[in-house]
Amino acid sequence: MRSFRLCVLPALLVSSVASAEPFKPTDKWHLFYQESVCLAERQFGDHVLSFQPSPLGKTTRIVILGPGRVLRTRQLDSLIELADGGPPIKASSLVYGTTKKGTRGITTILPVAEAERLSKSNWLRISTLGTAPKSKRIVPTNEPIFQTELAIGSTAALSRELGKCLSDLQTHWGMVDGKLPSPATLPGVSLKGIFKSDDYPDDAMTADQAGSTKYLLMIDEKGSLLDCVVTQTSGVASIDGMGCQVMKERLKAKPALDAAGKPIKSIYETSVTWRISD
Repeated sequence: MRSFRLCVLPALLVSSVASAEPFKPTDKWHLFYQESVCLAERQFGDHVLSFQPSPLGKTTRIVILGPGRVLRTRQLDSLIELADGGPPIKASSLVYGTTKKGTRGITTILPVAEAERLSKSNWLRISTLGTAPKSKRIVPTNEPIFQTELAIGSTAALSRELGKCLSDLQTHWGMVDGKLPSPATLPGVSLKGIFKSDDYPDDAMTADQAGSTKYLLMIDEKGSLLDCVVTQTSGVASIDGMGCQVMKERLKAKPALDAAGKPIKSIYETSVTWRISD
């Protein structure tokens, strides 16, 4: 598995769709090869945009870091507008403070089809809005609203390099043609008892939101959970995020075994459903 960083510089294209001047790139794309993820990142002045596609290519995690003060992690509805002129992408995002003072993050997980729309657009604007309790509609309230416009330019070269990274990552984890490996003995994974009623996210509880999220668990030879990746979002950002948080903190697993009984790293798919009891 390669452990270097690759930089590519796509041509800069600025769209005239935005009503205000978007932030322009101030650095190259940086592609990070890591043990469990491929991560692309680019600087736009005091903003940073990153893409993290899931190993199975079903979702892409998008993070935008920028100036802002956030007192607590919030789940907010978001709209992503693109230069392709198509309808805005409606999503659920987490807005949170970071370890760097005065910097906030916005994390959104999109299905691969919507992420591909974004990768083909040279400009994007993401707006996060307050959510009216017990409403499935995107409704502005008096809550803080964040809006960021980025001239992301062409990402064709970046997409090719990300594809190579994902291919290497899949090979590293024993996948064949993007399909999960089949060890002689599956990893011992049990979710029984690790979730508690107090884990239900406050924002989802207040908005009366429930749903199911599919996850990809990447388990090493010692049975440790190296990473948790959302492969199918519930549409509720706080629910998606809390599932991974709980499993990373509390999940105990036994490693998979090969035909000789030797512990090996493996990937395990599971789902978590959140419901509010009457």
